Amino acid sequence: CVGKTASRSPTIQLTMILFIDPALLLALALLPVHSVSAELIKGISYGPVPLRSMEGASSLPSDDWFCNEAVPMWGRSGRGDLRVMKQLGANMVRLYGNNPEHDHTNFLDEALEEGLSVSAGMSDWPYYQKVPGSCLDTDLNCFTQIQPMYVQNLRKGFLRPDGSYHPALKYMNILNEPDLKVPSGAVTGGPEGPVKMARALISAFDAMLDAEIEAGVTGPLINFTATF
Repeated sequence: CVGKTASRSPTIQLTMILFIDPALLLALALLPVHSVSAELIKGISYGPVPLRSMEGASSLPSDDWFCNEAVPMWGRSGRGDLRVMKQLGANMVRLYGNNPEHDHTNFLDEALEEGLSVSAGMSDWPYYQKVPGSCLDTDLNCFTQIQPMYVQNLRKGFLRPDGSYHPALKYMNILNEPDLKVPSGAVTGGPEGPVKMARALISAFDAMLDAEIEAGVTGPLINFTATF
């Protein structure tokens, strides 16, 4: 990944502290103040499953709630969830599901108009839910699963026509709770579990960086993270 990340911004985001070890935190503390940027995030996690039972929820085709089909919930023409979030004092909305076949431009446009940043995420589907063909079938090397999906994301709303990231999109979550999924119980067994988890995250991150190159991304770049 080193060669591909060299052109990305060297600015260190304080929001990464949750995911680094104490030694790196100490190194951050010794850096000049101008090289560290701080941002207070007041975010709301958004997964508005419109059903009242587990049986109904399990029958949903996907959990992508920032596509056009969900406009009646988040859009001004419907319930206006994004506006409500802003009125509650939020400055960011965090998402979970993500179907790259859907275009997400309208959600990002409306979030920007409401003054909300967006933290999107890759869904669990390619990691362990897709049968066959998930990362479990490639020994948790996730490059071939993630790269084409992120290319689709970039071409369906994440990028503007000039190749730059949509200004509302600030973060991309590589995977939510990897310690519970790749493999399951990665941190409760032997040493092989964390190794496989790291392989999944690093290969997926490498895939997203490669997708940026393929899509010709220009301008300011977003931050990638993984949430535990």
